[in-house]
Amino acid sequence: MILLAVIINCVSTGFLTVDHIYSILKQAAFLGIVCVGQSLVILTGGIDLSLEYTLLFSNVLAAAIISGQNENTFTALAAVIGVAVLIGLLNGCGVYFLKIPAMIMTLSTGTAVYGLAYIYCNGAPGGFTSDILNQLSNGRFGGIFSGVTIVWIILAAAVIVILRSTVLGRSIYAIGTNRDSADYSGIQVRNVTLIVYIIASVMAAITGYFLLGYTGTSYMSTGSGYNMDSIAAVVIGGTSIAGGSGGYVGTIAGVCIMVLINSLLTILHMPEAVKQIVQGLLIAVLLLVVSGRKKER
Repeated sequence: MILLAVIINCVSTGFLTVDHIYSILKQAAFLGIVCVGQSLVILTGGIDLSLEYTLLFSNVLAAAIISGQNENTFTALAAVIGVAVLIGLLNGCGVYFLKIPAMIMTLSTGTAVYGLAYIYCNGAPGGFTSDILNQLSNGRFGGIFSGVTIVWIILAAAVIVILRSTVLGRSIYAIGTNRDSADYSGIQVRNVTLIVYIIASVMAAITGYFLLGYTGTSYMSTGSGYNMDSIAAVVIGGTSIAGGSGGYVGTIAGVCIMVLINSLLTILHMPEAVKQIVQGLLIAVLLLVVSGRKKER
């Protein structure tokens, strides 16, 4: 991560300015909040491929509810969280009760949620952000921190404490290590499974909400790529894709690496298609390096 920052600073002399650091931290915050939920799900041995679609639906719904009115700002937040809880509950029930593989269940849910978003806005999202949400997403606090960055810091601290110091955290690791053994030992596997999928959906919804404040309006392309980026950030950060080991501290590093890679490719003015190819190859190399280090241990 430090090497990437040094390379970018050599390529672009303005990289370490206050404005650029503010921008990098804000971009990292959006991905980082999604990764809060994805980390918990992966630690249990699952995966959530519905997150970018939940993010999109929340973004579209929030834009329609707010419609530029400050008084609707927090009503929209309550609405998107409520919808996200239902989506997460559906995922959790499918994975636990119906024994549907997490990848299939969450991808199916995500596809349905995307369809609902399309029907809801007829493919053309309406509405736009409010001054309050714009300030929460883009306002500066302490020079380099945006409102959404501060939200990410709070959520990151919370999930780190949960994983390290609570019964829920220990249960998450136990389920990821061996689900059957965790069940036999008295851990409430059902409840933990439902909780992590609900948290994942809520984190995606909150990200979609703040992205509305960032962009000003909603687009059907909002959230595209967040599924793969969040999984890559979590795994690059040292969390086992099979579950049971890792943590959010490493995920923070993974998020920063992902954002720095994107920033470097943007600075180099690569065409979007080439940028996607190079980014994919770099992520693959990083994943191989992480995998190789784990095998050495």
